[in-house]
Amino acid sequence: MGNIANLCWDGLTLKYVFDKKIVIPYLLFVITAFLFELFLTILFSISSFIFFYYGFTPNFVYYVCGVILAFLLIFTVSILLKTIRRLKNLVNKCPLEPHPPS
Repeated sequence: MGNIANLCWDGLTLKYVFDKKIVIPYLLFVITAFLFELFLTILFSISSFIFFYYGFTPNFVYYVCGVILAFLLIFTVSILLKTIRRLKNLVNKCPLEPHPPS
């Protein structure tokens, strides 16, 4: 099971992809996902404040959605940081030609 998780992580962080034409649009997609999740987190925080201010208690699903949103945000940030590091290494090592994995 750990091997499947490692393969999934390698795919999400583009470990074996060396073409900038793929890495840069993927990076823009992950940044867009991060901004959307940040927006949802702000909405969740505002709705939590309003619920507790007016004495309304949300049901269990609301809290589960908050936990899922927090995990998604953490996961997206880690993918974003890893991809940015890979892009910096890709630019520093070879700005013109992609190298196949060894």
